[in-house]
Amino acid sequence: MSTFADVLREGILSLPHDLKAMLRIVEDPELDDPGRVLACGAILHVLSGHNAIPGVKGILGFADDVIVLRLVVERLGQSSPDVIAHHTEDSPEIVGLFAEQLAVVRDHLGELLVVINHAVDALPKSTFEGHDAVKCARDAESATWLYDSVQEAIVERLELDPDAVVRAVKGASEIKGLLKQRL
Repeated sequence: MSTFADVLREGILSLPHDLKAMLRIVEDPELDDPGRVLACGAILHVLSGHNAIPGVKGILGFADDVIVLRLVVERLGQSSPDVIAHHTEDSPEIVGLFAEQLAVVRDHLGELLVVINHAVDALPKSTFEGHDAVKCARDAESATWLYDSVQEAIVERLELDPDAVVRAVKGASEIKGLLKQRL
């Protein structure tokens, strides 16, 4: 059984793959427009470095990104179950793990997850570098920018040293207290 720290470690190390999987979801022609906007907002959230968990810095600052991406896929699974089922089958080592990982997060954070759920609620209004989630979902030029920005972020910010990630997630126990401050 995975622990909260295990999920964060695995999720932070998987962020490049998670973002690519989210791009594939965005590009899925079967995904409805609100779902596409939500998924674009999740990507913009990660790219922007906005942190839904106050006071978390450094590598551990990616913890909210890990949780946000999993919550978005869960919501998309409710609104577009066939789309997410298809992506779960195509990427069992990525999207296929999200539900199990999210169960561990829910078990650990309990009611504190509402803070990150509020951040997910705001994703359709996300903006970064003059691009917003709606434009990225509907406009070809903005969608290309989003794709290019993800590729750039993977190379410049998200290829992390596994040992550094292990050291960082040792501080995962502080996340509950920080979320309580925002609750």
